[in-house]
Amino acid sequence: MKSTAPLLATPPQYVLVAQQLMDDIQAGRHPVGSLLPTEFTLCTQFGVSRHTVREAIRRLQERGLVTRQRGVGTTVKAPPAESAYVQTTAVISNLPQYVEDTRLVTSETIDLIADEALATRLGCPAGQRWLKVTGLRYTDRGELPMALTDVYINGAYGGVRKHIDASQVPIYTLLEKHYGITIVEVQQEIRATTIGPADAKRLTVEPGSAGLLLTRRYLSERNQLIEVAVNLYPADRFAYVSSVRLQVGPERA
Repeated sequence: MKSTAPLLATPPQYVLVAQQLMDDIQAGRHPVGSLLPTEFTLCTQFGVSRHTVREAIRRLQERGLVTRQRGVGTTVKAPPAESAYVQTTAVISNLPQYVEDTRLVTSETIDLIADEALATRLGCPAGQRWLKVTGLRYTDRGELPMALTDVYINGAYGGVRKHIDASQVPIYTLLEKHYGITIVEVQQEIRATTIGPADAKRLTVEPGSAGLLLTRRYLSERNQLIEVAVNLYPADRFAYVSSVRLQVGPERA
């Protein structure tokens, strides 16, 4: 008899991989009778060790979802019932407020494997698996979109897709809540750019208009890259202001 209970409330890496594989089987990405990707491929996709992958697959075997045969591979035996993790943790207190004060209207959500170009852009190994969420970001009262947004979520946390559209909080907060992780570092990069024809049409600006490309990389307490958010802003719809103040010590007083 198959178990349908959630794996763990505070999951280690092998549980995250197991949960994502369960989600893939449930969604039909790995149909009953098909083979799961090889251990080497899964290690690359999720950025984990072979031991972690083997432990994840063992969890699926225990639930009666897959069978393993030497020389053949891991075969999907049955679909799982839906399951999820829930745990609330604190968020970084000093993230820029506009992330909280805007809303993301999604238009596409896809799974992908990072090629060399995307890996360089995200700052991850080539071959790693990601969930890509694309949409337009609006202010509460704005009719025109303030940004075109691509959010890349580490493949191990792809189960968050079912919560994105219904949530009113930033995606990194969803990841913290549902996976029991804490974002401890956000790396931010801002570049000047011009807006191409396809993006200009979506943003309702002239092709070749000036824009700002803002990339944020969210890292967990394990120094794992969890999320990368890439926002393209028309120059006249966004401003970033910061202040740096010298801390005066005794020698300067």
